[in-house]
Amino acid sequence: MVRVVNDSVFKKYHWKVVNRARKSSIVFTNDRKIDISGVFTVLETDRVQRKNNLFARDFQNYEARYNYTKSIEKIHSELKKKKLEEIKKLKEEEKKRQKELEIYQGKYTRLFWKIWHNTFGHLGEDWVFLAFLGIIVAVISYTVDKAVWLCNNGQKWLYADVASGMFAKWVAWVALPFCLIIWNVGLTHLVAPQAAGSGIPQIKTSLRGVFMKEVLTFRTLLVKWLGTMASIGSGLPLGKEGPLIHMSSIIVTKLSKVMSNFNSIYINESKKIEMLGAAWAVGVACTFNAPIGGVLFSVEITTAYYAVRNYWRGFFAAVWGATTYRLLLVWIDGAKTITAVFPTNYYFEIPYDSLELLPFAILGLICGFSGALSIWCKQHFDAFVNSNKIIMKVKSFNRFIYPAIVVLFLSSLTFPPGLGQFMAADLAGGPQVTSLFSNFSWTKENLTLPQQDIVSHWSTDWTSVYENLVIYLFYEMIGSIIANSLPIPTGAFIPNFRAGAALGRIMGELMHSWFPTGIGYRSKLIPGAYAAVGAAAFSGAVTHTMSVCVVLFEMTSSITYLIPTLIAVLIANGVARLLAPSIYDLVIRSKKLPYLPDLLPNTSSIYEVYVEDFMKTEIKYLSLSMNYGQMKELLISHKKIEVFPLVDHPQTMTLLGSITRQELIVLLDQRVGTVQRRQYLPTPMIDRHETSFENIEFIQSMRKRSVPHIDDSSDSEKEDDIRVEDNITTHPGMHEMKEIKVNSLEDTRDQIMKKWAPAKKTMTLPPLAPKSPLPERRTPLPLRRGATSLLNLDVPGLRVCDLPDHEQQAWEVDQLKQQVDFTNCRIDPAPFQLVERTSLLKVHSLFSLLAINFAYVTSIGKLVGVVGLKELRCAIEDANSGNPPKKSEKAFKFDVSVPPTPTPATPVIAVVPPTDGDNDGRNMDRIDYIDA
Repeated sequence: MVRVVNDSVFKKYHWKVVNRARKSSIVFTNDRKIDISGVFTVLETDRVQRKNNLFARDFQNYEARYNYTKSIEKIHSELKKKKLEEIKKLKEEEKKRQKELEIYQGKYTRLFWKIWHNTFGHLGEDWVFLAFLGIIVAVISYTVDKAVWLCNNGQKWLYADVASGMFAKWVAWVALPFCLIIWNVGLTHLVAPQAAGSGIPQIKTSLRGVFMKEVLTFRTLLVKWLGTMASIGSGLPLGKEGPLIHMSSIIVTKLSKVMSNFNSIYINESKKIEMLGAAWAVGVACTFNAPIGGVLFSVEITTAYYAVRNYWRGFFAAVWGATTYRLLLVWIDGAKTITAVFPTNYYFEIPYDSLELLPFAILGLICGFSGALSIWCKQHFDAFVNSNKIIMKVKSFNRFIYPAIVVLFLSSLTFPPGLGQFMAADLAGGPQVTSLFSNFSWTKENLTLPQQDIVSHWSTDWTSVYENLVIYLFYEMIGSIIANSLPIPTGAFIPNFRAGAALGRIMGELMHSWFPTGIGYRSKLIPGAYAAVGAAAFSGAVTHTMSVCVVLFEMTSSITYLIPTLIAVLIANGVARLLAPSIYDLVIRSKKLPYLPDLLPNTSSIYEVYVEDFMKTEIKYLSLSMNYGQMKELLISHKKIEVFPLVDHPQTMTLLGSITRQELIVLLDQRVGTVQRRQYLPTPMIDRHETSFENIEFIQSMRKRSVPHIDDSSDSEKEDDIRVEDNITTHPGMHEMKEIKVNSLEDTRDQIMKKWAPAKKTMTLPPLAPKSPLPERRTPLPLRRGATSLLNLDVPGLRVCDLPDHEQQAWEVDQLKQQVDFTNCRIDPAPFQLVERTSLLKVHSLFSLLAINFAYVTSIGKLVGVVGLKELRCAIEDANSGNPPKKSEKAFKFDVSVPPTPTPATPVIAVVPPTDGDNDGRNMDRIDYIDA
């Protein structure tokens, strides 16, 4: 087949000609004969060449597209990194500012606010708060008892079943206590050293109004919990009452902090003190199952003046705690019902004769002297340990050596084949007290099998019950003193209680042997009753409390010996008060805690000492004429001061009121804070998060400038143009044809930086990498999914703009020079004040009654001094020792002369009283004002 075409048609449609003429041999064009095979070869070669050129161009386009994507990702990462750095910098600045100005910042907890507000908030916060407190402390007490039971059984198992020889048995007996105490010492030292000791002196100081917040932390609670398990589980003569009261107080503090975040009344400091009193009651109730005794114990120990409105709180929380504690024993341990801690059987028609009150009184007298002796021994032993050079050198060399020696010594004393057989070491602390309270005589004949089993623990073939009880008494007294010197969580009430029970049992056995037929109408005497009375009298003498009587009645579920117990405790308490301080006051004095001592009534000098003789005249105050810089320096240089007095002028010193540190921090933040500083940015900050659709619109508008749309009808002479379809899915419905210039990357970057960084002074980024070696011409670039990372830029959510560092400093210096404006500051217009001639006796009464920590001293409205607990305590101690403070030389007279009043520019202030319902001016008196 032959086709004839002209040259123009051939040139324009050569591919079609060739395709149609593949099977032909000749094509005629303008009467010229052409070899189709040769033409086909040339055209095929040209087609291959053009294909290779297109491939090379596609490769260049891919490389350009890859470089473009990398540049966009680099911009994204740089922006994100810069924003995160700015956020981190601002957080560090804020943290540094708070650290400079604020005294203490705990970790705030805001959980389940809506649930609380809509449920328990309507029922009343106090009820739920106190119920939670009782339940939590009861669970902690139960876990401690369970852990102690496991440790005791483990020690007996190692001693009886694992070891065979005598030395192996000794190692097995002391191994577990040694490991527990060493672990306890390391845990206490590394995590919370404040958990050492009983914690009652520190909580007693806090109830006085001086909060020791490092003692009331969650870390201390955890260490106290675990440490108490290890301390009592080791078998040393230690108790859990003090640690449990301490843990209960920490729980109250943490719950109060959670409640305060709900905008409740628990933000008031006085409310926290009221709840600390309830914590004492719960601690005692969960230790001895004695809710009534716990409340009375908290009344005696906590403060000199008890607020009656707290009475129901203590009872409510104590009942919840005691009930939960006993129910846990029923639900988990399988007890039949709720029983007494130390069950007794003293039910008789005539329990005692009136003549028998005399032996009980003598027992109280003996317990009073014994308790005072125990306090004296503890005082001198602690002084010896803290002053002995050898012990101090051993402690400084390694903190584990002294505890290791103590635990090995005390554990070896209780080794059953050794001295332990003379003190019922094979029994735990609870069974020991129960056997001491037994209502039969251990020296009589014809004992039953259960009675013989009890007596077998307290007698041997070489000794009688009297020798064993004396050994047990001395071990509890001396061992408790030595064990309480260890830097671990300890308690001293239970060992003294057991020592008193042993002393009373000795008295009862002696009375039974002297009067086997009884006194008067009685047929016989009950030695166990003497043991119970002795336990209450001895522990009351050590703690200087009367509530131990009620605690004893609730522990034994018996009030048969009510009158003898009260008589013995009264006598023991009176004797001990005359001879020695209580064990808690002894620790307060030895640790020099800020607690106010009592004035001795026989000191006549207390009526001749006035507040002007011991007040502090160097006062840190605020004035209406000071600037923000002076106020900031005052806050930074005196971090221990919580409240500052406000005067009108440094020359006149007229007291206008007082301002708390928190108010001043807020006032300073309103002047030089971050929010105020950002208002001075060159471009206003738009504090909002842009939506993803807005981001997409910006990206699309930016791309339209750098990637123009290619028209299908472009000039045929532009042979380097390649039409490419862009199928990027940026948003549902978006579908465009685009191109991008290689040299437009810089413009794109500048537009992105301008969009995402309005304050370019702090958002400058390093330039991009050197430009691609591709020629500066319009290069077709098919954008695919790799380029869509630009659309995922979530930089606006991280945008933080601020002034440069040098401008920040200049701006802050400028603002700190401004005069302080107290208009919007909350001022207490009536802080507690004293006059110069207020006597020491009256100052002591006011501080004790109102639970304040400092007071301003004024003279006709002029601030002349300030007195705090530190000065008052020193004055009382000097007065009690017969060395009253030195008299002030100035005579008492009224200065009627009016000083010249300067006329500075005084701004108008608005005095805003506190808004809390229970805030009566004492709430800001919680931390010692005096700068130590």
